[in-house]
Formats: sequence, structure tokens, C-alpha cells
Amino acid sequence: MKNYKVLILSSLFLVFLSCSSNNTVVGSCATTCTYTLTAGETAGTVPASLVGTHTVTYTEIVAGAPFANGVSATFTIANNELTVEIDGMECITLQNPIQTSASEVTFVDDCRDNLKYAVSATQSGALNEINVSSTSNQFLGQFTE
Repeated sequence: MKNYKVLILSSLFLVFLSCSSNNTVVGSCATTCTYTLTAGETAGTVPASLVGTHTVTYTEIVAGAPFANGVSATFTIANNELTVEIDGMECITLQNPIQTSASEVTFVDDCRDNLKYAVSATQSGALNEINVSSTSNQFLGQFTE
């Protein structure tokens, strides 16, 4: 009987661990958008220093942009994926970034909102900003910490 109690308690413990929350999981959104590189584009690599969760605030540059000035968002970066969680919107996971400069990679949402999120790092490797533009390259605004 004692062995059964140990077995049951062990099983419950394992179930508890397997159901616990992991805030660094990417790809848990209902929509995942995988961008296909075009001729002349280079696959991007997010610096390891940017991997993690970043809570940022939007600054509107162009009136009528898709987000209100001051809206909060959470961006999670892992495995060259970007999960975008903007207050009031469904989240989306973006895959296959483009290397747009030595310090910037751009994730393209060409399957739902038609936006680009350019994630840039400072010289020290911290998050600098996330610029938002349309897929036709009109700069709309930026998220900063």
C-alpha cells in the first residue's frame, strides 16, 4: 500500500510540473506567420542578448497607425521567433526574420496585419527599440522600454 501512495504522489508531482506555466515559450499564439525570404534578403539571427521577454510602450509617429500612442505590448524573442502581444489584440508569432543591418533583424507579418517589426540592439546588446512599419515600408512608430 505504501508503494502505491508513493507512486500516486510521484505521478501527481510529474503532472503538476508538466502543466506549469513557462513564460518563455514562443509559438503559443493562434496565428503563426512564417516569412519566406525573397531574392537579395539574408536570413536574420537575433542576438542571444535579446532573447527573453520585453515589455514596451508604443510611440505613434504617423497618425492613424494600427496602435494607439502609449499602448503597452510584450514581445518575446526565442529561437529566432518573435511573439507579439499588444494590448487589445490577438497575439501573433512571427518566424524567419530578415537581417536588415548589423544590429537589426526584421520580422514580417505578411499573413495577418501586414506589418514589419524591426528589432534592434544597442552596442552593449540590450534592446534599443522595435520599429513598426507597413509591409510597403511606411514607418509608423516604435516600441521602447
